[in-house]
Amino acid sequence: MESLELEMLRRGIEFDKVSRRIRCFPHIINLACKAVLGAMTNMEYASNEAADFIPQGNIRDPIASARTLVRTIRASSIRRQYFAEVQKALQQRDLQLLRDVDTRWSSTLLMIERVLLLREAIEKFLSHSEFEELRRYQLQNSEWDLLEAYRQILAVPHAFQHRLSAEKTPTLCHAIPHFESMLRIWDVQKTQLPSMASVIEAGIVKLEAYRNRTNPVPAYMLAMSE
Repeated sequence: MESLELEMLRRGIEFDKVSRRIRCFPHIINLACKAVLGAMTNMEYASNEAADFIPQGNIRDPIASARTLVRTIRASSIRRQYFAEVQKALQQRDLQLLRDVDTRWSSTLLMIERVLLLREAIEKFLSHSEFEELRRYQLQNSEWDLLEAYRQILAVPHAFQHRLSAEKTPTLCHAIPHFESMLRIWDVQKTQLPSMASVIEAGIVKLEAYRNRTNPVPAYMLAMSE
């Protein structure tokens, strides 16, 4: 934009790099969600090199624990087969556990949603005597509760990103209203999930910073006008 401004001015055309810059809303949502994830877990544990990671001590990272559990089950054909048999015995659909990757924040939400959905099958799987060595990966009730809270928080940016990722329909007119809606929903969640307030605040701070950068850009207001 700076180069474009200089070129326009050289040609005698009025152009301001700040007021003409339109930011990518899904990218901003991605940044806000990464800030939230950074407050929840260490995403470095999502790399292949950390496949065997399991937190130690009284305070564990439930996302890292769930990630390790998913990788452990998926790593063996025998475990995968038995996990499928457990789902069949519970009359559940044959669904695979999903892995997340540090380059796609939405994959962490999808991993959490699938783990929560298959909680009964996971716990039954871990109760089998053949997999006794895997019980150290078992999540406690408090950790399951944390995963559910994380799911609710991450579901907010996930929904808005999809709503503003259209390829054929202009969505600029929805950007500022959606900023406000996301901030409002996260503010409500801070009240509903007080223990998660600092986690949610990390996303709110990032969103507010970028929302303020839209104020000098007339294109947003023009897009919302009739």
